[in-house]
Order: sequence, then C-alpha cells, then structure tokens
Amino acid sequence: MSPQLGLEEIEVNRSQLRQNQSALLKKARGRTVVVVTARSEDEEKCVVDRKYFEQILERLRTAIETLEITTDPKLFGQILRAGETVNEDMRLGKLRSFEEAFGER
Repeated sequence: MSPQLGLEEIEVNRSQLRQNQSALLKKARGRTVVVVTARSEDEEKCVVDRKYFEQILERLRTAIETLEITTDPKLFGQILRAGETVNEDMRLGKLRSFEEAFGER
C-alpha cells in the first residue's frame, strides 16, 4: 500500500498473471494497481485503470505548467502584482464576470 497516494497494490508474479489474467486485470480499478514483480525492479510492470492513468497524466501536466509559470520570473511577477490589486478592483467595480466579458448569460 502506498498511503501517500492512496493506492492499493496487488503484487503478483508473471506466472500468477498468466494463470489468473482475467481476474487480476479486473482488480486494476480506480486506485488499485496490479504490480507484476520480476527478478529486478527494472523489469517490474504495473497494470492501472485507464481513467486513473489519465488522472495521473492530467495532474502531471498541471504540475509542469505550474512549475513553468513559477520559474518564469517576469510572468510570475505579473501574476503576483495582479493578485495584489484584485480585491481593490472588485470593490471599485473594475472587474467583470465571465458572462459580462464574453456575452454569455
């Protein structure tokens, strides 16, 4: 079990996977991962649910975008400066809703 990620791991070797393939593949749902063990860690494989895999990829993309923004001094500075004025701009009525700005109601 990997508590930091909320994963449940089911370890099987290759022989077990071959003998019980259908049942084991059905167990790879949500955050349950089937780990196919091998002689070395380099040869281990994981079977994961496709939706969960796509969630992991989306979180990774989001983290990369965040890192790119925070490591760009000019862009990050602009964001911080804009953040300082948002409350005042709202109070003064300088900001518009998405619907008002783009005409969608």
